Amino acid sequence: MTTAAPSRPTVHRRTRPFGSSIRAESIKFWSLRSNRILVTLAILFVPLNAVLLSVSLGQRAESPDPRMRISSVDAVAYLDSVLWLQLLIAVIAVLAATGESGGRIGASFLAVPTRLPVLGAKVIVVGLVSFGIGVVGATAGQLLPHLLLSGTGVAYAADPADVFRGAISSGAYLGLIAAISLAIAVVAGNLIVALLVPLALFTIVPSVIASFGGELGSRISGYFPTIAGRTALSAAENPGGLDSTTGFLVMLAWAVLAVVGAGLRYRFADA
Repeated sequence: MTTAAPSRPTVHRRTRPFGSSIRAESIKFWSLRSNRILVTLAILFVPLNAVLLSVSLGQRAESPDPRMRISSVDAVAYLDSVLWLQLLIAVIAVLAATGESGGRIGASFLAVPTRLPVLGAKVIVVGLVSFGIGVVGATAGQLLPHLLLSGTGVAYAADPADVFRGAISSGAYLGLIAAISLAIAVVAGNLIVALLVPLALFTIVPSVIASFGGELGSRISGYFPTIAGRTALSAAENPGGLDSTTGFLVMLAWAVLAVVGAGLRYRFADA
């Protein structure tokens, strides 16, 4: 007489909706006091630079030396500080990616057994926070000079459409900086490396290639993410000949490739 082997119970794995993953990552991000402090500093960065630049221009307008005076300034001049703010945004993104590296991120993967939604949620949360920082900071930074330069003899040209475009461009630029930095941090898996690689990619490597690579190196440097993306924020000519639209698309491509690489890291390697 034969007996049937007991069948193994069927385990139904419940997956959390993607929206819940986004809410969970948002809660984790804002629950850290350090993140709230860094975001506050980032929001104030561009407006404070606008105040300093306006005060400097006002003082120069009163200089007895005509060569020191500047008769007018455009709104785009107040967006240059966004290019410095990107370093702080990179730090925020890296900390968001490495804050639960190692064993601690296992809790996230228990709640969401497939790892890609965790990465997607992190990118969306940090990207939207950075986008908001850029929009709010750039808007304030472009509007404050209306008050600060009034009566100084320095004409300030800021068309509402240009202010809106500058704010959205700043937000998109910083959002992509955050996505690239977060993805690099996921691939690196180490806080120090994750901080050094974006710093080098955004600032050092393009300058070195442009300095020692001759004309070809200068053209290549124009396709690095920060050099390509800043075409929408700065009047500086892109060494690769990119316009604002093409430059943004190049930067977007960098972000997509970086996130795909991070997705492969989550998919095929241990967290």
